[in-house]
Amino acid sequence: MTARISSPSLGAASYQEPGTWTAAVSHRWQYSDRHFVGDDEQEQREAEGSQVINNVHLIDLSISYALTKRVNATLAVPFQFATRSQAIRDNRIPNQFGSGTVIDRYETQASGLSDVKLLGTVWLLDPENNKRQNVSLGLGVLFPTGQKDHKDIFKVFATNAAGIYTPRAETRNVDNSIQPGAGAWGIIFDIYGFKQIVTNFNVFASATYIATPEEDAGVNDGPGTSGRIWSVGDSYLARVGLGYTFLPKYGLTFTLGGRAEGSPPIDLIGGSEGRRRPGYAISIEPGLVFARNGWFASFSVPIALYRNRQEDFSGNDGDAAFADFMTLFSLGRSF
Repeated sequence: MTARISSPSLGAASYQEPGTWTAAVSHRWQYSDRHFVGDDEQEQREAEGSQVINNVHLIDLSISYALTKRVNATLAVPFQFATRSQAIRDNRIPNQFGSGTVIDRYETQASGLSDVKLLGTVWLLDPENNKRQNVSLGLGVLFPTGQKDHKDIFKVFATNAAGIYTPRAETRNVDNSIQPGAGAWGIIFDIYGFKQIVTNFNVFASATYIATPEEDAGVNDGPGTSGRIWSVGDSYLARVGLGYTFLPKYGLTFTLGGRAEGSPPIDLIGGSEGRRRPGYAISIEPGLVFARNGWFASFSVPIALYRNRQEDFSGNDGDAAFADFMTLFSLGRSF
């Protein structure tokens, strides 16, 4: 979600010389299949085979330019490849949980360009005199470049004249959770700070908040023009942790941090009505960073410790699928 392309654990190694570029490619994979209402896991969904499964790959192409030693601009162009597997129930046949028995599954997909981000950041302290600590502030724009109403074919329960299950096909907008774009402009707020405690040991903190002033993008969750309108929600990411460069000669750093990521029930700016699934996950995030000779690479695996599907703005609850973990990888070079 963030336009940053360097690991927050790099400390002073994040500094760019004026007039230089940094290009990177990153990949995020997330497989969400654990349902929660509040922080209560709905274990019966897996037991009856009705869980929704989102399988999402996000590839981000980024380039950053140092206007000065203190001011940077970063452009991030993301591409999403996602599928969503869902169950079909036969309500004529109740199961042990009091719902219709799951008799079939089907899959929808959405791929393509997602929402482009442009972020400007400024170091508050002069990097020349602050190799051990600094704080940067960022402000940016989220462009609604991704498709907001990608459609696919849904299977709907139906029977023939003899009462035999014969699914009906409906073309409708895919679920909001796998749409490539939000369909709305956003404002990006960013902050990042680091401090070197001793040689080769840094602590860091970073946070990004994307505010979407528009209430909705006119996208519904039903066939044709029917169904509920999806709300356009804000999103946020916060990280705090440490980095220890255990092999300075090879530029290898071990990182360990905490991560909170989610979407709030009420937006910072604008209305919050419409259908939405607010919630957040708190994870522990071990990782490894390589930085040497202008190259850098990072790999981390945030592992969920706590998940909470919150009530929406009007107090309505519902469930949402969360991942047990995700993988994050990036590779880049300064020139």
